[in-house]
Amino acid sequence: MSESTMRVLMTLDGIDVGGTETHVLSLAEEMINKGIGIVIISRGGSLLQSFSRLQCPIYQVPFPYSLPIPADLQEKLCKEIKQIIMTEKITLIHSHQTPSAFLTFQAAKELGIPSIFTVHGTYYPKSELLRVLPLANKIICVSPPIQQFIQKLTDQPTIIIPNGIDTTRYSPSDSSDLKVQLGIPKDSFVLLYSSRIAWTKANICMIFLRACKDLKLSGIPNLYVVVVGGGPRFKEIRDITDTIHRSSTDNFISLVGERLDLQHYYSLADCVVGTGRVALEAMACSKPVIAAGSHGYFGLVEEHNFEDAWHCYFGDHGSLKPCSRYTMANDIRSSLAPSDRLLKAGSASREWMLKKFNIKFSVANLLECYKTLIKG
Repeated sequence: MSESTMRVLMTLDGIDVGGTETHVLSLAEEMINKGIGIVIISRGGSLLQSFSRLQCPIYQVPFPYSLPIPADLQEKLCKEIKQIIMTEKITLIHSHQTPSAFLTFQAAKELGIPSIFTVHGTYYPKSELLRVLPLANKIICVSPPIQQFIQKLTDQPTIIIPNGIDTTRYSPSDSSDLKVQLGIPKDSFVLLYSSRIAWTKANICMIFLRACKDLKLSGIPNLYVVVVGGGPRFKEIRDITDTIHRSSTDNFISLVGERLDLQHYYSLADCVVGTGRVALEAMACSKPVIAAGSHGYFGLVEEHNFEDAWHCYFGDHGSLKPCSRYTMANDIRSSLAPSDRLLKAGSASREWMLKKFNIKFSVANLLECYKTLIKG
């Protein structure tokens, strides 16, 4: 089958702001630009407007938040999904989250449509993966640790296709207007943290803020901090920020909430603290990254340790040590000497992104994978 006749149903539980969702958005955009038919199915969310700009069919289906699903609801949703598959003449299903994958794969199996599941992390409930993986014709993992994790659950073959980054959108840019808007002085040293403020990522954010307090009071008086992200634990972040500001001479932390134009916020930073897709996006913007994620702490990502950072997905799927405020503060402080260390790390990061994580490479590898499954 030629690329121009492919009709791919991309499925997500929901489309709120997160690494998996923004990855699928980038994939869909690049595939549409290549003339591939893309259809999106999810229960909706805050990224719906961004997905709508793709001008591809989008269906909202009330996917449940977990498995198992009551039999009557499963039958009802499968019937709805099968109708979408037939109406849109879908030739392949590509799913990224477990409840929506389980339902769409059941429908696909009844209609003889091949299916692919991409595993984006170790956060999926094991019981749900054990229901979904046997239904997939092919399993993709986004990093080596994820592949190792999945190979402990199934004998099915897996392949690695890294998350791709649109290195045109995520590229170095001027931040002066945004700095003025946020009231950041020109001579500030700016640290940025970005993630969904939930679960472990909220804990990392609190560790980061405490480390920033230590740095502000001893060593980097011109420090300014920007936190990008929203989520169920945002109030905790706001409370700890208020506490820190009461012991400081100025309000140096800005909580900007959830943002869809993250590339502009990366441009503010002298250094970004993050993990996973945030790390990749920031590096594509020539920003040095201190990697800390759900699994633990990695540290400053530099040319000599790029592959090591990638193999633990920047602290999200593996790590070197537990994350602590003291480790983080010491690494930030030491990264300032010599003075050009961060600039060199950022410049080398951009070059590495262009070579290894360009969205065009990810899509090319995906299309080869699709072709092995689609007959005709």
